[in-house]
Amino acid sequence: MKAKGRAEGATVIPLQLREANQHLVVATVHAQMLQGQAERATAQLVNRSMLEAQLLETQKMETLGMLAAGVAHDFNNLITTIMGYTDLGRLSVAPGSDPARFFEAIDHAAMKAGELTRQLMAYSGKGKRQTVEVDLGIVVKETAQLLSVSIPGHVTLRCDLADRLPFVMGDPTQIFQIVMNLLANASEACAEGTKGRIILRTRAQLVDSAALESAGWVLPPAPGRYATLEVADTGAGMAPEVLARILEPFFTTKPTGHGLGLAAVTGILRGHGGGLRVQSVPGRGSSFTLFLPAMVEARSLPSLEVLPVWRGEGRLLIVNADPAARSVAGRLAQHLGFSVIDACDGPEAVEIFRRRHSEIALVIMALNLPRMGGEDAFRAMRAIDGQVPVVLSSGFKGPKAHAVEGLAGSLSTPFRAAEFQGLLRRALGPSANLSGPAPVPPLP
Repeated sequence: MKAKGRAEGATVIPLQLREANQHLVVATVHAQMLQGQAERATAQLVNRSMLEAQLLETQKMETLGMLAAGVAHDFNNLITTIMGYTDLGRLSVAPGSDPARFFEAIDHAAMKAGELTRQLMAYSGKGKRQTVEVDLGIVVKETAQLLSVSIPGHVTLRCDLADRLPFVMGDPTQIFQIVMNLLANASEACAEGTKGRIILRTRAQLVDSAALESAGWVLPPAPGRYATLEVADTGAGMAPEVLARILEPFFTTKPTGHGLGLAAVTGILRGHGGGLRVQSVPGRGSSFTLFLPAMVEARSLPSLEVLPVWRGEGRLLIVNADPAARSVAGRLAQHLGFSVIDACDGPEAVEIFRRRHSEIALVIMALNLPRMGGEDAFRAMRAIDGQVPVVLSSGFKGPKAHAVEGLAGSLSTPFRAAEFQGLLRRALGPSANLSGPAPVPPLP
């Protein structure tokens, strides 16, 4: 009996072990499933947090962009007024006199302010890329002057600019952004507590196949002649593993950085057919050299002198929400021999046009208007009388008004008196003669 009991007990124990093993296997599988679910849930939470952070950043940038666009629009109207009255003032004084030189100084300052509005519009996404002749040396000099106040006191900035640098074809706002980005990075690389130095150096350089075989190219250009800018600092420098990743979007070593600055620099240079070379030694500093294709022969820049005045006749309808902008355009038109009626918004302009279109020779209308935009007002006018030429003006360089079919032209603000004169002549045709300057209409 005892032997039989031991045998039955021996049979029961393996069964219990098998059942325990089966439960253990099931529990392990469940644990693995739970672990997988936990990992997926964690990944989803992380991804959601990243998406929420990106959404907040996007919303912040959109808000800043809207603010920048609004400031640029209002500022643009002020600059247009300043430049218009400056040109009228220059016409009313003797060439070469002290007042004429004062007006030229005002005009130069207004032109620089106009560049700031274009930079704001580019930041807001409202600007449009323009391709013009660019003096890289001037861009570098003005950027250095603009940012010199924000460079820490322990950092010395020095410019070594070539006297005769070839012009490049490009977008001056985007080139300004490149220089600003590289200069800001160089400044941040110089740690506090030590004396740092930044050198901005421009040169004309020939890049051949032998030069392209040297080290340091992160964006090799095609062989050819280039205007170059080197931004060199005596900062911390970069380790090889960091240097290998500096152009990756979202890669940054800065606690508050977003990792898009150098990626944007490379994108702009690539769009301009340029190149970038980077050299860095830990503890000794870094050097970024950008290459922009040099023009074979630069065209002559437009003269600031006011040409003999083209005289026209007829009545203009000037539409702008800003009273000062309406006033200066009206006075320029009167100076050229036209009479003027004006309106402050789209519906008022359309109503005036409905009643008086037979006596209107040309409409000059802002693109951005309250209650009814310039494009809609233009289409309403076309439905009334399609023979009257209409020009749309805006602060966009290369304005989107070009896309509106049927326009007689477009005018980018701020504008000079000579540009305004040329626009009227093209829109109306050279039906009048060249004469001496007309008397400047008195201030109201």
